[in-house]
Amino acid sequence: MSVQLQDLELLDAVRDFTLQHPHPAIAGFKAGMRDWGDRWRAVEATRLPVTEILEQVVAAGTPAAQGLLNCFLRHNPRLHWEQSYRKQDGLVPQAMLDGYAFAEILGQRGPFVSDRIRAGLAIWGPDIDYPQHRHEAVEAYVLLAGSAYFRFDDGAEQLRLADDVVYVEANRRHGLRTGAEPVVIFYLWQGGDLRQTSRFD
Repeated sequence: MSVQLQDLELLDAVRDFTLQHPHPAIAGFKAGMRDWGDRWRAVEATRLPVTEILEQVVAAGTPAAQGLLNCFLRHNPRLHWEQSYRKQDGLVPQAMLDGYAFAEILGQRGPFVSDRIRAGLAIWGPDIDYPQHRHEAVEAYVLLAGSAYFRFDDGAEQLRLADDVVYVEANRRHGLRTGAEPVVIFYLWQGGDLRQTSRFD
């Protein structure tokens, strides 16, 4: 199977998951998912240590997430796993840099190029603190496996479990923290600069 056909399998899984998801917060992303664009390019495979978690957590994923998780697991060795932050920037704790990664399928740097919508899979290992940050894009997290504590503005932490959807308005301060278990999240962005580096002010 060609690289493009393999990537199309991922795109189909991402699109089907989004378009069939019943949560109202996902509805606003469906138009962008239907009309994302038409350009494909090959991306270089990269690995990060935390991506090994994917195999461990697939069995713990919700029934609704199994198809998407298994598709990412099949393609894991050839995905382009990356991070938004660098050690020299000092924006996030070292433990986070050691324990998170994301693979973009749709977006400005994914195999399917889009300025309209960004979508992919993100992994945070155990005991990770992602400090509160904000960005212009509207964002939705769909927890596929595991759990995490989310915090918005000055509010208290809220535990979110697999199958939960977390919606983040543009420029709203938000962060997450994992406990003893990792979390695997399907993410969606739209509006504003889709590759904006988050602000921590």
